Amino acid sequence: MRKATDRHTDTESLDEKAEALLNKHRNTIRKRAETMLQHSGVNIARMSTADIEKLLFEFQVYQLELKMQNEELNRAHHELTASRDTYAQLYDSSPVGYLTLNESGIIQKSNLAAASLLGKQREELVNKRFGKFIHPSDQDNYYLFIHHLLPKKNSHLNAKINTLKDSPAHPECKYFRLAANAFQQDDKNKNPTYVECYARVVYNDKNALQILLTINNVTERKQAQETIAYLNEKLEEKVRRQTSELIVSNLSLMKKVEELRRSKHQLLEREAKLNSIFNASIEGIITVDMSNIIVSANAAVETIFGYQPEELVDCSINKLIPSSLRQTTTSSSAQLEKIVDQIQEVEGIHKNGYVVPLDISIAEFSVDNAHYFTHIVRDVSLRKHRERQDKEHLDELAHVTRLGLMGEMASGIAHEVNQPLSAISSYTQVSLNLIDAEDPDLIKLTEILYKTQQQALRAGRIVHRMREFVKSHAKHRSSADINSLIHEAVSLCISELKQNGIRLTFELESKLPLIDVDHVQIEQVIINLIRNSVDALKTSHVKQQRHVAIHSRLTHNNGIQVRVKDNGPGLDAEQQQKILTPFYTTKADGMGMGLSISRSLIEAHDGSLHFNSQPGKGTTFYFILPIRRKPDEQ
Repeated sequence: MRKATDRHTDTESLDEKAEALLNKHRNTIRKRAETMLQHSGVNIARMSTADIEKLLFEFQVYQLELKMQNEELNRAHHELTASRDTYAQLYDSSPVGYLTLNESGIIQKSNLAAASLLGKQREELVNKRFGKFIHPSDQDNYYLFIHHLLPKKNSHLNAKINTLKDSPAHPECKYFRLAANAFQQDDKNKNPTYVECYARVVYNDKNALQILLTINNVTERKQAQETIAYLNEKLEEKVRRQTSELIVSNLSLMKKVEELRRSKHQLLEREAKLNSIFNASIEGIITVDMSNIIVSANAAVETIFGYQPEELVDCSINKLIPSSLRQTTTSSSAQLEKIVDQIQEVEGIHKNGYVVPLDISIAEFSVDNAHYFTHIVRDVSLRKHRERQDKEHLDELAHVTRLGLMGEMASGIAHEVNQPLSAISSYTQVSLNLIDAEDPDLIKLTEILYKTQQQALRAGRIVHRMREFVKSHAKHRSSADINSLIHEAVSLCISELKQNGIRLTFELESKLPLIDVDHVQIEQVIINLIRNSVDALKTSHVKQQRHVAIHSRLTHNNGIQVRVKDNGPGLDAEQQQKILTPFYTTKADGMGMGLSISRSLIEAHDGSLHFNSQPGKGTTFYFILPIRRKPDEQ
């Protein structure tokens, strides 16, 4: 800005300096020539021709020298003229406004930028007081600013000295707002225009005091400063608020740190407890990585498999569980995820080579983005042994129950067997009479002998069914149609139903899926339920048709349901609480084992047995069995 002010001064006196330099040079040459003539003491009239020629030669040299100096001065003049034009162009094209004021603050000269900023033509600014362009509220500051620049008026020389002494090393800078009428605007709501003023006092060549003023539009900067100041104030307020919040947060954090310290202590205690439980657990706990490599095992593994825990680390889980079981226990992570948190029955291999029946469940967890699977295994050898004993005992009880059923149904079965035997006797007598005739009717004789054979086969089937039902046999399951089993069981009870005047109806759903069951045991359950309905209807004093209905259907969860419903007296609340418990019976000569054994047989087939009853409205016993699974679902 200081250089721009100096250029402002130089452009005013370029012509004067060039003219003064040229005149000075001419005067110097003339004085030099006069001096030479005065000191030479030569009288041309007395000089010889040679001396005159020599003098003329010197004059010619001086003439050439003057001509060269004159050309040099002309070049300097042209350069000064070009420099003046350049400075004038810079002065007018500068984006910064330049004003020259006299001692009274009257504008003497202006560039285009200053005229544009003040909203006037340059000619209109000349001889105008600059103070009129200052906003009224800044007038006092402006005049103080100008007064501070002006020297004290003692003497002209002292004023010049004081001015140089009081002038700062850099021009003084002030900010003022321009008056609205400077732009010929009446909009009072328009934001004011701020200008940045640099001023310096100098003396021109005529020894007249001048104020060189530089003005620049800093409205945007001022507004930005105000905005920054406002934002800083808001920021300080926000910082104070956040500081308070941080203090509160710090106190809260200190509490949390203390809680974390206590939690860490509790975690260490819990870890110690878990380690003691881990090693004292009777269940084997084996952790493997994604490659099925054992990373840890507890002490119970030695009891189950015979290996020390450290022997198993870095070994494959297949060492304990055969590779044939990989599909369910040690396969891919996708297959493992399907059986996580489910209990599977598998067989493990002991260190000595024998098979160990196991229950295994798998839990998944991750540590530092690494996945692990924990296998929790339990030796179920004793349980399997007890289950086998319970099943054998259940088979024995079922056999005894079947013998009891046959004893109770003996009279009805004897009646069923007696009918074909009586028919055989009658058909045999007729055959003998036909043979004794003079002209025997062979066709009729053949028909009678065929009927005799059918009755004999019928009696044989009844006896065979009785033998198959009562004999003890090994457990054997095969696919069966539940409707066929219902009809076979009813065939052993049909005589008892007829003797007691009980009407039997069927509501059997067709095309039911097959089930994998022990035929004899499921027939025994159906017979037990039918005989319970018969016994209930015997004691009924209601004068209505005694009725037993057997239903079969497919349930919503893919099971087969069989229902045996009667219209007997039903069960009261006390009987409903005890009816399925062992040794409880409503019959005077009953053992109370029929329903209990029936429930055990159904549960052994992974099914369930239930009942519904209302006093005076009959009872319904029903059981549900799972359908046969496809090979890929097993």
